[in-house]
Amino acid sequence: MSVKVRMPNRHEAMEEGTLLTWRVAVGDQVRCGEVLAEVAVDMETVAIEAPADGQVVSLAVAEGAAVAAGELLAVLTAAEPADASAGAGGHASPAARKLARDLSIDLARIHGSGPGGRVVLADVERARPRRNPNAAASAAVGAPETPSPRGDGKAVRIRRLIARKMEESWNTIPHFYVTMTVDMTDVIRFRKDLGFTINDFILAATSHALQEQPWVNSRWNGERGIEQKQIDLAMAVESERGLFYPVLRNCEQFNLRQLSRQADALAEKAHQGTLVSEEMEGGTFTVTNMGMLGVESFGALVTPPQAAVLAVGTVKGEIVVDDQGEPAVAPIMRLTLSADHRILDGADAAGFLGTIKSYLEAPIVLVAD
Repeated sequence: MSVKVRMPNRHEAMEEGTLLTWRVAVGDQVRCGEVLAEVAVDMETVAIEAPADGQVVSLAVAEGAAVAAGELLAVLTAAEPADASAGAGGHASPAARKLARDLSIDLARIHGSGPGGRVVLADVERARPRRNPNAAASAAVGAPETPSPRGDGKAVRIRRLIARKMEESWNTIPHFYVTMTVDMTDVIRFRKDLGFTINDFILAATSHALQEQPWVNSRWNGERGIEQKQIDLAMAVESERGLFYPVLRNCEQFNLRQLSRQADALAEKAHQGTLVSEEMEGGTFTVTNMGMLGVESFGALVTPPQAAVLAVGTVKGEIVVDDQGEPAVAPIMRLTLSADHRILDGADAAGFLGTIKSYLEAPIVLVAD
C-alpha cells in the first residue's frame, strides 16, 4: 500500500513553503515519525515526518523548490515494522547510520528516541563530539547554516526564506519612498540620562504614531487595505544565523521602558537562535535600523501583507540653522518610509513620518508616558 506525504497546511493564510533539505533518499527504509525532510514555512523550519513505516519510493520535489500547501512531497510503500532485535546498527534510520559513520560514532552507545527505541538522526547529532563545533557541523546532514570562517556563511535556510518573501514583495507591491530628517538632540540627552537606546525611542515613537494614524497599520487583503486594531511591531535583528524579525506584541499597551525590555529580550533570543515561530509571526508594521552600521539612509522592502516599513539611518552631526538664524551642528537622523501605494499615498506617508518626527524631537512625551 502506498502512503503519500504532502506539504502541511499550517494556517489559513499559508499558500506555500520551501523544501530545504531531504533527510532520506529513494530506497531508504523509514519508520513512523522519522524526519523525511525540512521545509520553510513563513519564518519557521518545519520537520516533515514519515506517517508510517515503509520504504521511500519517490521524492516529488527538489531541494530549494517552492511547494504549495497540500502538494505531494514523497511516496512511501507500507512495510512491516523493523525487528528491534536486529541490533543497534540495523535499528537506526539510514540518515542516522550515515551520520554515525561520518563521525565515527558507535550506534550501540546511543539511546534511540524513535519508535521502539530506534536511533534517529537527532540522536546521533546530540552524540556528536563538541570540541570543534564548526568542523562537526560541516559533516552533519543539512548543516549549510554553519557560519564559515570568514563570517559570511549566514543560514542558508533563513536566506532562502527571506529571498522568497522579498521576491514576493518586489513583484507584487507598488512601492514608494518618503524620507524625512529628525533632530535627535533631545533623544540623545535622554538616552544618556535614562539608559535607553535610540532604537527604543524609535519603537515607542512609531507605536504612538500608529495609534494616531491607524491606516498606516493596515494589511492588504487582496482587494483593499484593512486597518489592524493591534499594533505588533516587527523589528529587524541581524545575527550570525541570519536576519530575524521578532515581533513586539500589543505595543499600544506599553510605555517606553516596557518596550525597551521586550525589545532587548527578543533581540537576545535572536542572537542565541532560540526564537520560536510564534515570536516571528503576525507583525503589522516593521522597523529596520541600520544606523549602527553607519548607513545614512536606505529604502527597505515592505513585508507582505503589511502596508509599510520604516527604515532608520545613523545619527550624524550636520550643520543646521538654529532658531536665531545662526549655523550650528546638530545630530540628524534620516527616516525613510517604504509604503504600499495600493493602501497609502504620499500625504499619508508624509503625515506619518511627521508624527514620528514630532515625538522624537520632543521625547519628553515618550519618557513621561
